[in-house]
Amino acid sequence: MPQFDFYSFSGQIFCTLAGFSFMYFFGLHFYLAKFSEMFKMRQKLALAYLKDNKEASSAVNTFNSSLPI
Repeated sequence: MPQFDFYSFSGQIFCTLAGFSFMYFFGLHFYLAKFSEMFKMRQKLALAYLKDNKEASSAVNTFNSSLPI
């Protein structure tokens, strides 16, 4: 069977590993950087939203705290 030929098998292994490593580092460099930026921005926006609405939420919490659970 040609896929198990010793002379072509090593070349197939090399091309597979080279392609996988290229795609891995490409994704790591571009996509992981964009995902980390997106999550940092979402965290900053959530903290800013909570900080801005702290006064309004404290009034709501005092009203709801008198209700039984």
